[in-house]
Amino acid sequence: MKKFTSLQALFLMLFFVSFSFTSAQEILCVDRDGSFEAPDVFTDAWQYYQPVLDDLGYDYDYFEVEDLTQNGPDEATMSDYSVVFWFTGETWTDSQTMTSDDEFNLMLYLVMDGGRLLLSSQDYLYDRYLNYTSFSAGDFPYDVLGCVEVAQDLWHIEPDTGNVVGAEGSFAEGMAFTVLDIYTEETDDGLYIDEFTEHLGADLLDMVYPEPFGCAAYMFDPGTHRSIFSTVSYAAIIDYDIRKDLMQRSFAWLLDATNIKERNTDKNVMLVYPNPATTLVRVGSKYEMEEMWIRSSNGQVVDHFPDMDGHKINVNTSGYQAGSYIIELMTEEGISTSTVIVR
Repeated sequence: MKKFTSLQALFLMLFFVSFSFTSAQEILCVDRDGSFEAPDVFTDAWQYYQPVLDDLGYDYDYFEVEDLTQNGPDEATMSDYSVVFWFTGETWTDSQTMTSDDEFNLMLYLVMDGGRLLLSSQDYLYDRYLNYTSFSAGDFPYDVLGCVEVAQDLWHIEPDTGNVVGAEGSFAEGMAFTVLDIYTEETDDGLYIDEFTEHLGADLLDMVYPEPFGCAAYMFDPGTHRSIFSTVSYAAIIDYDIRKDLMQRSFAWLLDATNIKERNTDKNVMLVYPNPATTLVRVGSKYEMEEMWIRSSNGQVVDHFPDMDGHKINVNTSGYQAGSYIIELMTEEGISTSTVIVR
């Protein structure tokens, strides 16, 4: 009887530990697929994700951007979640997939808060960076997502299917599945998939049909955060069990970065971007911003922002002379300093 009781206690302990782990892993699902605003034009991608998340038992919240001219969740909202699952659909122009404020808020969440991002978006780069073939320091796709070179819209599946395999050495290795054009209905849209010809992460998904063979999704861990960027829409995976398996593996890899927040030390109070800047620089903090000074290299105050309220501010630098400037930011943590170069 004593042995049975011990085993029973161990079982109950493992059950509650497992339950606590699952329920603690909160996911924020950000929907920018455009189906709320134009249901007759844009396919609702959420219908392909919600059953999977329910079956997997994740604790998640759903944030639908109903007006695509508006921003998604801010950094303060995202900071409450372990993972942000950001997905789009047929939206492809006028910052419908992500606004510039969205990019900065995601940067704050990922870099300052040690966040994790699953970005499933076939047209994010086409929308925000049309005709770009390469990225470098100062570009959000490079600095935050680790994207270096891309061939946009290399694969166009309409209205047809494509074949995808998990990249060797990735958590998707051994997987093989078919994606279906779920977007061609009354309008002529199709699946548009980019090839990542160079990136700073590790290959995740490879297109094998149509030709050519190439990387269409990768995972990135620069030490401050983790992200998965896929231009293969997870919603387009035909087989439900495979879609479920891939999403589970994706979230597991993102959540496995248990020491990311420890690597983001308390001194990371301020984020200045882009740097170098030309006409605009964004300053953000995970703490409430109270007051800020911008000084020239000789200490002269060139801008002063008293009585601030919020976590970020845009500074117009078009009137600044080229050179280096010192930013002093007061938050509840005290005064932090950083530098910005204006060209």
